[in-house]
Amino acid sequence: MSQELFRRDQEEKISEWLKQVKFRKCIFGGVSESDVWKKISELNDMYREALFAERIRNEALSEGENPDKEQQL
Repeated sequence: MSQELFRRDQEEKISEWLKQVKFRKCIFGGVSESDVWKKISELNDMYREALFAERIRNEALSEGENPDKEQQL
């Protein structure tokens, strides 16, 4: 169950970040391209962390489904 809570926490963290993200504006309109790339990188890092946690959860679940896996080989 703690894995489910961790997943929800990751989703909430990303959702909250998306709600609060602000981009640095340029003098002549628009936003700073370098700032946009920085924000994309931050978001990518959060998704990687969530994906890594999900992979670990899936591996743990698949091992739990088949406890006799070694005996079958």
